[in-house]
Amino acid sequence: MLTAGREVLEIYFILTMANVLDFIKDSYHEMTQKVSWPTWSELQNSAVVVLVASIIIALVVLAMDQSSSAILKLIYGTTT
Repeated sequence: MLTAGREVLEIYFILTMANVLDFIKDSYHEMTQKVSWPTWSELQNSAVVVLVASIIIALVVLAMDQSSSAILKLIYGTTT
């Protein structure tokens, strides 16, 4: 009884490993043959867009923080 369970477990492991290997092979094929990678110029342009957007968002958050701090100082009358 124990050996039959072990055999089933071994077969399951072998089939699972086969599926994992098929997945890795398919993933490699897709990444090398089907994916359209950006050119260096497109990558640089995208990086600039992300950098500018990050700076704008940071400035908006800074403005919100400063304005809420000023409003709270007016309400509570504290100075720091």
